[in-house]
Amino acid sequence: MTHGPRLTLALATVFLVAATLTGCSNTPPALDPAIAGKLQSGVQEVSTDAAAGDFEGAKSALVAVQADLLTAAAAGQVTAERSAQVQSALNVVSADLDAAIIASKPEPTVAPAPAATADPGQDTGKDNGKDTCKKKDDNCDD
Repeated sequence: MTHGPRLTLALATVFLVAATLTGCSNTPPALDPAIAGKLQSGVQEVSTDAAAGDFEGAKSALVAVQADLLTAAAAGQVTAERSAQVQSALNVVSADLDAAIIASKPEPTVAPAPAATADPGQDTGKDNGKDTCKKKDDNCDD
């Protein structure tokens, strides 16, 4: 895997954490402090899994963060604007994780097809000197 996707993933994670934490300082809060802590914890799990190369685990953790965000938004614990900002960051991280998952899977190898050979019992149209009709000896009708 190249450094580009990993760097983008790290930057997106940092952005997501920053977007989550800045919600704590607004008055009225754009993001409930308890929810901010929960999202931050989830983002940390995404980051830890991705750094360890467990992109599937990171993707699962990211799905959980998104579910928490949607639940918080529905309960009015996060403003629509803040929810949209965090969701935008989640989308970037999700795309990076999808790319990392694809890049981490080995390319399938295709075995070359075996060369076609004649079956010894198959009639190839050639006698190879066997079973030939010899007019003098066999009284063939050729």
